[in-house]
Amino acid sequence: MEKDIDKKGILTKALLMMDPKIKKSLLNTDKNERDDLEQEIRLKVIEAVMEGRIKVPPTYSHYQEEFYS
Repeated sequence: MEKDIDKKGILTKALLMMDPKIKKSLLNTDKNERDDLEQEIRLKVIEAVMEGRIKVPPTYSHYQEEFYS
């Protein structure tokens, strides 16, 4: 259950972070195809998170703890 919560959090953060880039990239696409392409890009982000290809990077303090222990 904890992994599901982590994936939901990662998914939310990933979609929020990618939103401006997705919107900007869609400006280069024909107006008639923007909605479909946006859905497809968001689906690919969701798939990447659910498959574990996108993870939350460690914080500096976490990295420092592991490095010095």
